Amino acid sequence: MRGLRCVRCGTSAEPRHDTLGCSRCRAQGVPSALVADLDLTGVDGPALWDEWSRRRPGLWSHRELLPVEAGKAVTLAEGGTPLFEAAGVLVKDERRNPTGSFKDRFFSTAVSWARQHGAATVAVASSGNAGVSAAAYAAAAGLESVVVTTEEMDATARGLVRRFGGELRFGSDAEQRWAILRENSDEWAVLTNTSAVPVSSLWVGIEGYKTIAYEIVRDLGDVPEVVAAPVSRGDGFMGMWLGFQELLALGVVSRTPRMVAVERYPSLTRALREDADLPPVVDDPGPVEATSISNPQATAMSLRVIRESGGTAVACTDADLHRAAERFGRAGVGVELSSAAGLVAADALRRDSRLSPADRVVAVVTAHAANQPGTLS
Repeated sequence: MRGLRCVRCGTSAEPRHDTLGCSRCRAQGVPSALVADLDLTGVDGPALWDEWSRRRPGLWSHRELLPVEAGKAVTLAEGGTPLFEAAGVLVKDERRNPTGSFKDRFFSTAVSWARQHGAATVAVASSGNAGVSAAAYAAAAGLESVVVTTEEMDATARGLVRRFGGELRFGSDAEQRWAILRENSDEWAVLTNTSAVPVSSLWVGIEGYKTIAYEIVRDLGDVPEVVAAPVSRGDGFMGMWLGFQELLALGVVSRTPRMVAVERYPSLTRALREDADLPPVVDDPGPVEATSISNPQATAMSLRVIRESGGTAVACTDADLHRAAERFGRAGVGVELSSAAGLVAADALRRDSRLSPADRVVAVVTAHAANQPGTLS
């Protein structure tokens, strides 16, 4: 690892413990994420790929390209999730992770790194899945955890955070949650976004999401034409893109997929249409059930992934997601509402003739139906 690089301007930086992003882009009014910059020169990609293929599937089977010393990982056997066909798409089934969501990849990596660097407490802002996952991995690591949330947090998620020994602190809204994290950053290892204009979570956790891309290629034997995923700030979206780019650089694959961000608020959609550098804030007068993708402003990071990959953004409503979730359900796949987003995207792209009959679409199902706040009807 050479250090960090800005996803927008390419500026290099030393590894950091904050989530403020690139100082140069922030000064220009476009807060942009910093991600790990790996030097893969001289790495025998096919040999490394062959070594990985002989290991038991899982996130840490790819440890050579993850930012934690060998043998120091905090793991609950996350990763190694299946890829199968259902409802007309290829499902990357992240429901199978220990706490029921793909957040476990982030927190296995980030909590491992935090413990390795001497942290006693990890902290996140979350309305659900991230908080539960952070508390679980902190418990496994022997660390304390703080989940900063609002009163809208579902009772089941609150109970799970407490079951894992986590402390809940409450802010009045999202901005107060971020302020609480900033005020305590000297004491806590803060792992998620802290900015009112969203940037990203800590770069080290994004590294864990790369392994989704590795596993898709392993199981498919190739690169799919499209990868569609629910996106709010886009930590997983960027992580997968980094993974595909690394496989290309290593000579394991000869191309990368088009990355499709599925959003509840059309922030990326507007940024693409208006050729903007920063996705705008989008107001929605009604309540939102798809809470995992309920951020009204997307990130410059997600916009960069779309443009680099030749992908696009698809905006959806709660009603769209309910219809897709019901179709998944008829195929035996129970998903959190936001996790039906990949199927919504596949339908929209086919309807608009933006997919050919031969195009393979991987829909990343990010969480289990049991993680959905409230009750199913």
